[in-house]
Amino acid sequence: MPFSIDLYTDRRTWVHAIDPRVKLLFVAASLVLLLRYRNVFVLLAALVLLHLLHLAARTPWRKLAGVWKALLPANILIASLWILFYPSGESILEFWIIKITLVSVAQGLALALRIDAMALVVFAWLFTTEQPALVRGLVKLGLPYEWGLTLALALRYIPSFQGLYAQIADAQQARGLVINEGSGFRRVRLMMPIFVAMIISALRSSEQLARALEARAFGARGIQRTYLHELTMRPMDYALTALILAGFAGLLALNLALGFGTPPIRLL
Repeated sequence: MPFSIDLYTDRRTWVHAIDPRVKLLFVAASLVLLLRYRNVFVLLAALVLLHLLHLAARTPWRKLAGVWKALLPANILIASLWILFYPSGESILEFWIIKITLVSVAQGLALALRIDAMALVVFAWLFTTEQPALVRGLVKLGLPYEWGLTLALALRYIPSFQGLYAQIADAQQARGLVINEGSGFRRVRLMMPIFVAMIISALRSSEQLARALEARAFGARGIQRTYLHELTMRPMDYALTALILAGFAGLLALNLALGFGTPPIRLL
């Protein structure tokens, strides 16, 4: 089955309508704040708010379940290792050389919750932003056009080559090629016909791509590039930008000046 790295979910919500640059600002501000805050209750509140954001974006529950399924093993491992190897404070349970303290439990949970919140922030951006709009937003923010084109081509051709690999493998196996025997170097040798066909197909695709770019005057100087769908900031985008910057400055000041959200259990 062809693989796709496009996580975008087509919906008609206000979250989807936000300019990609504003979403990127929200992601950057959220990541900085999540790295600063270490309190379990604050991070739990952040997780609740992020789930409400995904609910507003009408993110399919299967996608959220997939994110949590991928994060759960890391959560358990991170929390367990922190509790076992970084005990601090008064112990609540001791067994042999294992010492479990309330502070270490809170710190382990806070670290796991921080990773969850950071992942949900990034996925909220990817679930609600189309790949072309994402790349255009980065170019508008100053990313060189050539780099943006490279990123767009990578996002486009990675799943294409994966689907091509599956088609070639199926065709070769239909002709009697066995690729599931042996292991290591022997399996690589059995798959050489697939690799050769993929290299030839990649060379053909690169030649066609080069001609297409040349026909569109790629690399020519003094040319103003245009887009089918131009990004424009709307009044709502400006309002959200101001709200994000104000919230970021306020929460960061509370953390730096008053220590709000720094202790793992207490807020102050």
